Amino acid sequence: MAATSYYQARISMETARLLDKMRLDYEKKIGGNVTKGDCLNRAFEDAKWTENYNYAEIWKAIHEVPMPALEGFDHAIKPSAKILKIQINEDTKTEIEELRKNLPPILGANYVTVGVCIRELLKAAYLKDDKFYGEKIKDKGFPVDPEEVIDESKIAKAIDFNGSKSNAELLALIDVTQEQINMLLDNLKNKLKQE
Repeated sequence: MAATSYYQARISMETARLLDKMRLDYEKKIGGNVTKGDCLNRAFEDAKWTENYNYAEIWKAIHEVPMPALEGFDHAIKPSAKILKIQINEDTKTEIEELRKNLPPILGANYVTVGVCIRELLKAAYLKDDKFYGEKIKDKGFPVDPEEVIDESKIAKAIDFNGSKSNAELLALIDVTQEQINMLLDNLKNKLKQE
């Protein structure tokens, strides 16, 4: 793992709330203490599912998904939580800087703040972690589960013209692929209706 360094950023109250919720969730998972920096490092790892998609398309879709409501999470967040001074690893820092550089043209903005990048990274991780919230990105045609992503190499392997795959296996693969195509077409249809 890369060496850690302090990272400072200003975030919104809703981002601070999501960070704290995710930090407590990670603590429950591992059964130990998780700092805000550890939480952001873990979120970076959990957000790697986005690598299955076109960079611009997936981050635009994540940005369009509203922040999670976090119903039932009534943990008090102090105003000072909006100023982060955390220790994160170099990989996480690099990802935040990449988002800061790449998000403006994707979102049609002149610039984005580090706080926005942290918010989007946390949302990406939370989309993976929370099944109900994850449906919001799946509805846009970007399932979080890698098994649900159309992988051309898997299809090529499954369609073995030597006859080693059964008809049932091929039909199951076609059904999954058709479901993905239908989801993508529904997403496109909804976008066109909105315009």
